[in-house]
Amino acid sequence: MANQIRTLYVTGAADPAGAERLAAESDRIDVTSSGPDRALELLAAEAIDCVVSDYDLPGFEGLSFLDAVRADHPDLPFVLFTADGSEEVASEAIAAGVSEYVPRSDSPEQFDALATRIETSVDAYRERIDDERGPGEYTTVELIRDLYDVTTDTELSFEEKTDRILALGCERLDLPYGFLSRIDPEAESPTQRIVQARGDHELLQPGESCPLSEAYCRKTIKTDSFLAVSDALAEGWEDDPAYEVFELGSYIGGKVIVEGELYGTLCFASTEPRGVPFTDAEKTLIRLMSKWASYELEHERVTSELERQNERLEAFASVLAHDLRNPLNVAGGRLELAREEFESEHLDTIASAVDRMGSLIDDVLLLAREGESVTDTEWADLDALARESWDFVETPQATLHVETERSVEAEPGRLKQLFENLFRNAVEHAGTGVAITVGDLDDDSGFYVADDGPGIPAEDRDSVFEFGYSTDAEGTGYGLAIVKQVVDAHDWSISIAESDGGGARFEIRTAAE
Repeated sequence: MANQIRTLYVTGAADPAGAERLAAESDRIDVTSSGPDRALELLAAEAIDCVVSDYDLPGFEGLSFLDAVRADHPDLPFVLFTADGSEEVASEAIAAGVSEYVPRSDSPEQFDALATRIETSVDAYRERIDDERGPGEYTTVELIRDLYDVTTDTELSFEEKTDRILALGCERLDLPYGFLSRIDPEAESPTQRIVQARGDHELLQPGESCPLSEAYCRKTIKTDSFLAVSDALAEGWEDDPAYEVFELGSYIGGKVIVEGELYGTLCFASTEPRGVPFTDAEKTLIRLMSKWASYELEHERVTSELERQNERLEAFASVLAHDLRNPLNVAGGRLELAREEFESEHLDTIASAVDRMGSLIDDVLLLAREGESVTDTEWADLDALARESWDFVETPQATLHVETERSVEAEPGRLKQLFENLFRNAVEHAGTGVAITVGDLDDDSGFYVADDGPGIPAEDRDSVFEFGYSTDAEGTGYGLAIVKQVVDAHDWSISIAESDGGGARFEIRTAAE
């Protein structure tokens, strides 16, 4: 993703539709709609990349608003976007110093043209500024914005983001080498190994390693945050082993910490002295880059562990499905043959046990395979899903009353699992003639599923969602655990109360508290 462009969209009357149409034309353009007075306040307080303005504004006749902007921001891209246009207005605007002039019309392509002009103006402005700047001349806000643009690009992998971070650091710090290192100071022979790198220094390439005692980073990891060396010789590094090996005249690097332990460093360097000290803004950039690397590496480690756990769960589920269900199917088949030859009340008991084992396998498979996350959510109609779920529950004498028109953002398949298991739980514990109601919570924070059965004692309400917990000898003990898993996967909450009929009432809160 290219660098974001924060744009002020300035009109006399509120025009949210225009601002939205502009933002929709480009994923680079972030639009803030404002009146002229508020726009000047925002320009003074925040980092704005471009101003889009009408011609005549309240309190500002003609191009006087442009003059007010140019007083403090003489080179900032300014696009005049007006329906009051004419050749005379266009000439006046260009002479006054607008960057672009776009006539406003009823054409559906007008906002596409406006977005293109904004991007062209801002890109040219940034390129010109970059060419004119030397080391240490970027502000903290500018450096943070550059870092934000890279780190928030969800389409890039960690390796791709790291490569762009290193490229950004090399460019903004005016240093040719950038690298991410891996360090284990507790090893028998502590070493520094290069994981990723930018630049052509032969010793700072991926896979290269050296004793930690010969690395600049040995001092970086002993600091609270970072180490900055603007002129190695002037700062006493001439006889240091690191200088003798790498001959780096300038260096800045930060520690990378993963799960509370040292991972390595993120560094930038040159064989030449820098000429000017590192600024506070540049030091802040290194701190933030190092923290970003720490967070991303920790996220990668957690994600990898979750993937391994899921693989183990899937292997377990496959064994469960094959090694348990196959002999269970054989037992069921033999049971039917036995019924043809014998009449015995014991066969009914065996059949019940076989059915219960089948239900147990189904529940455990569901828990193992679904996990505690959702991926494809949509706005789901509770009424429709509750009734669909009811059709999958053996409830010939039970009744369902749906008293809600609510829709919730959910994964429909998982939400049906929630309803099915709550319905089965009611039938198992309240009897086949139970009446079940689905309705809205009084505070409009979610919905409930209630029955008119015996209810759940207050002292048991914290335990019923545990795996294997059941007060019914015929139950698997996994139904409410599945319900809790679905709730957690959606970042909802669930609690138990007493229904109006004295039964159980499960309250699911879907709104953020």
